This record gives sequence, C-alpha cells and structure tokens, in this order.
Amino acid sequence: MSVIDFIIVVVYLGALLVVGARLSKGNVTQDDYFIAGRSMAWLPVALSVAATTISGNGLIGGPGWSYQSGLRAFMQNASIPLVLALACSCFLPFLYHIRITSCYEYLQKRFGAVSRTLGAVGFLMTALIQVSSMVYIPSLIISQLTGWDIKLVLVIIVIVSTVYTLLGGIKAVIWTDVIQMVIVWGGLFAIVFLAFKNLDISFMDTIQTAREAGKLNALDFSANPKVENGFWVTLLGGGIMWMQYYISDQSQVQRLFSTKSVTEVKRSLLTSGILMNVMYFLFMIIGLIMFSVFQGKTFENTNQVMIQFIAEKIPTGVMGCIIAGIFAAAMSSVDSLLNSMATVFIKDIYEKWVLKGRRAVSMGVSRYFTLAMAGLAVLFATFGFMNTTASVLAVVGSYISYLCGAILGMFLLGMLTRKANDFGVSIGFVAGVLGTVAIARVYPVNYLWYNVTGLAITMVAGYLASLVKPCRSTDDIEAYTLLGCRREIRMRGKDQKGLLQEMPCRMDKYTWGLIIFCVIQYIVLGILK
Repeated sequence: MSVIDFIIVVVYLGALLVVGARLSKGNVTQDDYFIAGRSMAWLPVALSVAATTISGNGLIGGPGWSYQSGLRAFMQNASIPLVLALACSCFLPFLYHIRITSCYEYLQKRFGAVSRTLGAVGFLMTALIQVSSMVYIPSLIISQLTGWDIKLVLVIIVIVSTVYTLLGGIKAVIWTDVIQMVIVWGGLFAIVFLAFKNLDISFMDTIQTAREAGKLNALDFSANPKVENGFWVTLLGGGIMWMQYYISDQSQVQRLFSTKSVTEVKRSLLTSGILMNVMYFLFMIIGLIMFSVFQGKTFENTNQVMIQFIAEKIPTGVMGCIIAGIFAAAMSSVDSLLNSMATVFIKDIYEKWVLKGRRAVSMGVSRYFTLAMAGLAVLFATFGFMNTTASVLAVVGSYISYLCGAILGMFLLGMLTRKANDFGVSIGFVAGVLGTVAIARVYPVNYLWYNVTGLAITMVAGYLASLVKPCRSTDDIEAYTLLGCRREIRMRGKDQKGLLQEMPCRMDKYTWGLIIFCVIQYIVLGILK
C-alpha cells in the first residue's frame, strides 16, 4: 500500500470517528443509545439494513464464491425479498406494536424468563460468529496488502468500529452505515471498471465465457439434499435462515425499532430488500468477470480472488478508495452487531438476572458492555477464522445453521399458537439445537437444511412439551399472538385510526413490491441460463 492509499484510508476512518462524536450529543437515555428514541427516518434505516447484510464478507467472499460456483452462489440470497414480505406484512408490525427494546423481551412477555434467556444466549452466539468473520475479512486484506501482522490489523479495525459505536450508539451505527453504503457502491463500480480495463473482451463476451463454463446455471431443482445452493434448499433452508435474521435477530430488528412508525419500517424493508439483492447480484457478476480476468485459474482459497485482483490490478490512489470500501462494508456490520450484542446482554441478561429489574443500566455501563463485546469479537476472530480456506460466507452460514431454526421456532410458537409456554418452548429450543447437531453428524447434507430441521424439531417438541404443563390464562396470552394483536388493534382502531397501520397480517403495496421483486429475480436467473 502506498502512502497515498494509506492517507485515504486514515482520513476515511477519522471521518467515521468524527460522525460518531457529533452524534453522541443526543444520547441521554438508554432509548436514545439503543433505539434512537424511535426517531429515525426510513431511508437511512433502509441503507443501514442493506449495509449490515452485505458486509465485507459479501464484497470479498461473494465474488470469490461466484468465481468458484457461478450464479448459484446468488441463490442463498434469492429468498430475502420473500422473507422480507412476510416480515413486512406480519411479524415486524407485531413486534413494533408491543414496544420493546430487545426482541427477546417478547419471549419474556409471551412465555417467561427461561425462554427469553435462551433466545438471548442463542443470539449472542450467532452474533459472535458473524461479527468475528466480518472483522477477519478486512484484516486479511490489509495484512496481505501491507505485510502487517493480521492480528494487529484485526485489533485496529475493532478499535475504530467500537469507538464510533460507543460515542454515538444506534444513531452513529445507522448514519455511518449510510456513508459506508455510498463508499461500497463507489468501490464496486471502480472494481468493475478496472476489471474491464484489464480485459480485451466486452461484457457480453465475459458472460458468454461464464456460460460456457457452466457458471450461469443458477436454478437447480434437484432433490439431492447435498446439492449446494439448489432451488429447494435455498427457498426453504435459506428462507428460514433469513427469516430468523430479520424477525428474531436483534442486529436487524433493533434498527427497525428505531424508526418513527410501522409505515417507515415497511418502506425501509422494501428499499433495503431491493438494494441489497441488486448489490449482491453485482458481486456475483464481479466474480464472473474475475473468472475471465484470471482465465479460470484455480485458487486454493476463494477469498484470494478479490485480494489478488486488488493487489495486482488496482493503481495507487484507487486502491486506497477500494480498501476504504472494504472497510466500509465490514464496519457497517461490525458496528451494528456490537451495539446489538450490548443491548441484548444488558436488557436480557444483566438487568434481568443480575440487577433483577431493580434499575436500568446507565449510559456509561452500556458503553462498557459494548467494549466487552468488541474484545470477545477479537478473540473469536483469532481462533475461529484464521485458517479458513473456503468462502467466508459459506463458513459463517454453516456455523450458525445449528441455532437459526431453534431461535426462530421460539418466536413462531409464541406468535402462532396459544398453548405454547415457557417450559415447552425451552425444551423445544434445546431439542432443536441438539437434534440438529445430531442429524448433522449422522447424516451430513447441505448446511441450509439444518435450518429446516432445527425449526421443525423446535416447534414440534416445544408444542408437545407445552401440553405437559397448563398455560397461563388466555387473556394474558392473547395480546402476544398475531391473531390476538389483530383483534386488539381492530378494537382500538375504531377510536385511533392511525393505529390500524400497525395491524399484522395485512397485505399492502410494500409487501406486494417485495413479492414481485422476488419473482423477477428468478425470471432473470432463468433467462441467463
């Protein structure tokens, strides 16, 4: 890395710290720090949601995965718009209506303390895996481009991400994500431009080369459970993975809680759903372009595809901008996960079990917990990803597949049934996790199927175990189920007309927009084949 490139990266990182410092002035209470006092507009939240989902893993791991597997790598994200349509019409309006800071507070209200704690611990485990991978990627890049020790780089990245998150809370997370999304798009177009500058063929010739190599065959309807990113496994297993992410994962739900209204939530979901899948598809296209640039060369580590291109083909000055874009993609995920992990630990574990509800944690202590989560991320990244040779996206997905279905199952048992209770749901969660691990050992298949088995085991075992002990009175339960919430809003909506927009299970233009976009995706993939 040249001095010019180094200066560009340092200026960019310094700008993020300035933004965090300026936004810190508005943080007075926990609500300000964790959900921005429910004051955020839909557009910055939409950009933040998209930025968090893409991450540095998408910018580097995505093209590498596409280089190896072609457009089939896109299939893992193809179900996102359909999942967001369900979230938009049913689940997020419901969670927004009951006014909570941590989504695991819902499990306490619906079931009890044990379910809430299990959900929170499950989230913290999956979040640690995700945030550690998102720290690892830029560390790997900078280390290889500069010769610095990867562990030193990893610590520097975490410190920068943590400082502006500590200063500004969720507001800093969202607004820096907006900046970072712009930077990522700039880096993306710069990579495409420079890639074609190094080729003697046109874009259509590149696509033809990829077609001849079988890289455009995205739709595989095979029933073989070991097929990677087949249509059925990505629709069902991938759909459950993303449903857990957007319905019962604090890192996403928290920023949606920060919006002004349910309508703002829906606008954010529609915009982010389209934006992030268009961006991820472009990452896939970059992978196909790289296939032509390197003439189909075999890489032992798929993450090296983009790293080698940046090192060999990007000129001075532009390289600094590209690296800033990679930093942006990575930190847009790291910051939100650190903030959300601190939120969950404070609200669902520390205040619940240590303070026992006597008082709320102060702003100062909230920041200390954020710092502690950052330290854990460094340790986990060091031991979890240092020797990874496969696509980081695939590795992360396989790690979290043991928990995704079980976590989502707890929420669905609460929202869709009346008989499920704390005892049964807790048994279901444990059975879902252990059952999925056992199945994975005895019958190894594509890891996305483990999301299906985890959800099925949790819901069946949780419901049956709930029948062993009686539920609380029906009146207590009704308000925390989807149907009960609809009835409550319909009754109150006669006097408060604006309340009707919060009614779950209601189709509107935002929901239909996401469904139509999902169908268009599959049509495009079919045409390209």
